[in-house]
Amino acid sequence: MARYGILLDLNRCTGCMTCVIACKQENLTRPGVWWNRVLELESESLGRIIYFRYACMHCDNPPCVEACPEHAIYKRPDGIVLIDQKKCQGHGECMKACPYGVIDVNPEQDYFPGQNLPFQGIEEAHRMHPPGKASTCTLCVHRIEQGKEPACVAECPSKVMVFGDLDDPGSPIREKLRKSEQLLASQGTHPKVSYIFPKNTSKKVEQRVMENPRMERP
Repeated sequence: MARYGILLDLNRCTGCMTCVIACKQENLTRPGVWWNRVLELESESLGRIIYFRYACMHCDNPPCVEACPEHAIYKRPDGIVLIDQKKCQGHGECMKACPYGVIDVNPEQDYFPGQNLPFQGIEEAHRMHPPGKASTCTLCVHRIEQGKEPACVAECPSKVMVFGDLDDPGSPIREKLRKSEQLLASQGTHPKVSYIFPKNTSKKVEQRVMENPRMERP
């Protein structure tokens, strides 16, 4: 069984927001809900802005699973962490438990309220994202099951992200793992998303996440 993950080389990221748009277009999440976010940080040592793409870490030890009183959050055998929308009651305990601040609760409002929706599939998508339910990145599990990469990975023009089986010694992601770091590794969540940070910036990013784990929306 594969154990899927993503590695991001932030040296390549230009902050173009293609991953954010690709995710929104693929998953048609509700207004104000962003499963992909990009944080801008000024690096004094590098003399430039660095961009930090940020989403669910699909942790091997996900604290949200234990925190949910309805047992609505579960980890699949391939390591993908999902929320059962039928079981979720929107208590928000998962949001408190997640050190990365990447879980939202779907709002009541729709796009184009009271109008015929112009985009194919958006009505079905809104049914998949019922209001009052917890919501976070699914790693595009529907695409993975079709043999495709997550939308954010596939559409990134700068090839910032590498997706693959973390346990396959021959996979491209394994070749780069030794150069990467996990965000907030001290939390013991063992995230399956890792980063190659620009020089001397990893601590700055971690500090920003600890100060404001929900970060800014795009």
